[in-house]
Amino acid sequence: MSKPPADAVRPARRTQTERSTDTQERILAAATEVMRKHGYAGLRVADVTAAAGVSRGAQTHHFPSKVELVQAIFARIFQQASHASLARASAVARGDDVIAALIEDASAFFLGQDFTLGLDMLAAAGRDPELREAVQDSARLNRFAVEGMWTQVLESHGLSRADADDVLWLAFSAIRGLSVRLLWDRDPERFERVKTLAYDAARRLYDSKRAVA
Repeated sequence: MSKPPADAVRPARRTQTERSTDTQERILAAATEVMRKHGYAGLRVADVTAAAGVSRGAQTHHFPSKVELVQAIFARIFQQASHASLARASAVARGDDVIAALIEDASAFFLGQDFTLGLDMLAAAGRDPELREAVQDSARLNRFAVEGMWTQVLESHGLSRADADDVLWLAFSAIRGLSVRLLWDRDPERFERVKTLAYDAARRLYDSKRAVA
């Protein structure tokens, strides 16, 4: 059998840092799926390591405690949601219906699969001061970034900063309220009707503020 050419390109070996990062991401992805299925109370390290395909030692090396693992999960899902929201806000062009885009972004976040998970973690955080502080900091950091971006978009469409904040609060509060209602009362037809009413209310406020700007 002939030998490969001396100058043949060989796959580069991953560094220790790259392998460590990959393992950490596998653990977080697996832990997120476990929490989606079983909630915070049902999060078991054995289930996470089995789903991630790593040893218990590898898991505890990266996340020595359940609290640290949950903190990392919460930060991960909020970062992912924030990146998606920032992309949607950045895509709004000058002639687009900015209120429709705002309502759809709010729906994507508050009605997404991880919002309920976030509520579960926030409830759990209330019983653990260390977890509560980390979860609240992560939520504030990511949601304030999203709200700041949407405020800039609304300002670029002719609103003052104060008026942009009012429109944002109205739209986000309405959709957030609907998402919480869906936890115990699923009525798709009413939901869509009220969602349209939320759009109409935000649109009227937006139009009225632009008229006097």
